[in-house]
Parts: sequence; C-alpha cells; structure tokens
Amino acid sequence: MKKILLFIILTSVNLHLSPIFTNAEVKLNKELEKIIYEFIPPNSKLVSPEKPKSTKPYQFYDFNKDGQEEIIITFEIKAKEQPNPSQYGVIVLRKVNKRWEKIWETQTQGVGLDYSGVADITGDGIKEYLFGVTIGAAAGNNLEIFKWNNNSLKLIAEVPYHMMELLTNKKVGLAVWQWYIADTYFVNVLKWNGEKLVFDEELYASYYPVIEKFYHDKISKMDTWFYWYTLADAQIKANLFDKARISIQKGTTLAKVLSMPDVVEDFEQLSDKLKKRKKGAISHN
Repeated sequence: MKKILLFIILTSVNLHLSPIFTNAEVKLNKELEKIIYEFIPPNSKLVSPEKPKSTKPYQFYDFNKDGQEEIIITFEIKAKEQPNPSQYGVIVLRKVNKRWEKIWETQTQGVGLDYSGVADITGDGIKEYLFGVTIGAAAGNNLEIFKWNNNSLKLIAEVPYHMMELLTNKKVGLAVWQWYIADTYFVNVLKWNGEKLVFDEELYASYYPVIEKFYHDKISKMDTWFYWYTLADAQIKANLFDKARISIQKGTTLAKVLSMPDVVEDFEQLSDKLKKRKKGAISHN
C-alpha cells in the first residue's frame, strides 16, 4: 500500500513540475527532450504554429554558419485566469563548448501562434526568424521578423496581417492580407529594400492572379460591392487600370442600388486614386 501511495505521489509531482507536451507535438528523442525541458519555463507547454503546416514546436537552423545548428523552440504559457490571452514565446539555443545555452528569448501576448519559421527576407544568405502571434479575430496577427546579429536575434520589422503568404520564387517577399469587412482584404506584397519592408510592384503583379481568383470565386457566389471595392484596390496596385475602372463601376452601381452614399463616396475616392496612379504610370513611362 505504501509503495502504491509513493508511486501516486511521485507521479503527481512529476506531472506538476514538467512542462506539458500537446498531441500536436511529435515524440522527442531522449536527448532533445532533456535539452528542451531544461530551458523552457516550467509552467509552459510546447506549441506548434498554425503555419507553415506541419511545423514542429522545435526547429533547427544554423544562424551563425559554424556548422552547428541552433534550436528554435516555441512554447505557450497559459494565463492563470481564463479566457485571458496566453504568452507565446520562443527560445533559441546554441551549443557552446559541448553545452547548450539560451542565447535569445522573446514572448508576446496573444490567443494563438500563427507562424514560426525561417526565411531569407533580407536576401543576405542568412535566414531571418519569423514569429507571428494571433492577437484576436478582429485585430488579426502580428508578425515580428528577427535578424541574426552578434550571436543573438534583433527585431528588424513588424507586420500586422490577417492572412500571410511567404513568396520565395526568385525574389523573397511577403503577401500580406489585411482585413477590410466581411471576408474581404486589402493585399500588399512587401520586399526588403535594404532598410525596411516596402511595397514591391513587380512581386505584386506576379502575385495578382491569386488575388483575382480569390475575389472572382467570391463574386460568383455573391455579387456585392465590397468584393468589387477590394478587387479594384488590388487592380490599381497591379497597374491593371482598365480592369480597376470596370470593377469600380460595378461596385458603385451595387452600392447605389442599396442606397449607400458613404460607400459610393468611397468608390469615388478609389476612382481618384486610379486616375492619379494611371497618370503617374504614364509620366513614368
């Protein structure tokens, strides 16, 4: 009886002290498990990001190009009072003289871990670390981009988004979808210019067919003004001026039928934006 009680007590203590591993996590080998347990907070659990799909809560990348990969670990610390937001964190470990050391950590409050991965955003041959935390349904997500600098990671950019796609065809860029109303989004495609992320016309033009298909699929099911409004915005950015003019006309007509003067005014402002963009494109050529 005493042995049974002792086993129950030891099991209870072990469960209480150990970080929790969720079903989304793969089985860790003994050595890696020991390393992770040593460094993540005792009240945390490992968490996999929503994207990239099938990403584990731990990743490997050789930031300093010394032949030894660093370990990137993502975790969640749940708030004591629910349903308050959790703390989502990431730790980077580096092996120094045969021992693992924590060289960097950050935490952000949110309701989910949307993105965790590496990509060469700056184009210098060394990948940056991308950490996207979900703030809320309306607020969307916040992406932080960290660059390797002096054996640590330094924040170089922040990007709010609701949907995001990493573009890696020839040029690396970010397609950022920011919510407007209903299920519509304003889309920008960003690229590093040596100092910061800026809008890139070339990447946008190559990405535009994805945006057009998205809205044509929506319009085929429900022909309403806000799809035409956000589609026209995308067409202006892609320098598809004739298409944008037609989209503005269709959206304006639908808004007038619904007696929505404020929306009609928005379309008029979008039409002015189209004229200025078209004039600028002509003078540039």
